[in-house]
Amino acid sequence: MAGTYPFYSVNEVYKPAVQRVYHNNGNCPPGRDIPSWERKQGTNGYRLCDDCARRNQLGR
Repeated sequence: MAGTYPFYSVNEVYKPAVQRVYHNNGNCPPGRDIPSWERKQGTNGYRLCDDCARRNQLGR
């Protein structure tokens, strides 16, 4: 598994609450697309990204 510390985009706040996510898998394409300067450490109470959850379950 390519686990990493949880992080989220500072831009999540502009999405509807149900669409806000955090990431914790370094192989997640949407997570990798977030530039380092737009990342905040933690979950901020958001749900785990579906892609991260799937990759975590598969051990990727």
